[in-house]
Amino acid sequence: MNRDFKDFILNNQIKPSTKMDETILSFVKKDLAYDKKTIFIKLVLIQSFIGLLTLLFCPQFQLSLTNSHELFHYFHYTFGENICMMICGSIFIGSGALFAGAVLNLRELRIINESKLLSYVLISAFALSIFSIINTELYLTLSLFWLVGASLAGIMMFSIGLSFKNFLLASKSP
Repeated sequence: MNRDFKDFILNNQIKPSTKMDETILSFVKKDLAYDKKTIFIKLVLIQSFIGLLTLLFCPQFQLSLTNSHELFHYFHYTFGENICMMICGSIFIGSGALFAGAVLNLRELRIINESKLLSYVLISAFALSIFSIINTELYLTLSLFWLVGASLAGIMMFSIGLSFKNFLLASKSP
């Protein structure tokens, strides 16, 4: 590496073309610029996909893709309906938040991290809205427990995903 630097210093008369400078600057500007809306939409799409997958085994407000209610019944009878709704919301949103940590790049994760509380409250409220639109039975108390569980799990699992990605990237650097 030292030799490469010396070669660079000795050959510093070689200048890249103006077009090359502009191309590199354009690439760097594009890489540094970010659109929070686009990143949030990516997050919502990830959450939606993973949320649909969770409906295979944990129904939300009696909405299930497989009509399998075993996990729901276990939570309901073991912890009661309020805690059951918190757990279901946690699984629904938390699993997507953890998956987002694996799928999104570090820059996108850091941008989301700046407003993760707002992001996950909005995503959780959006999910409840979708449940309401497709005519599931929503009860205010149960919905609030679901919303709290979903939002808290989203924030916690997102933070875990971000920390894990930071750890992996730090361990790869020389």
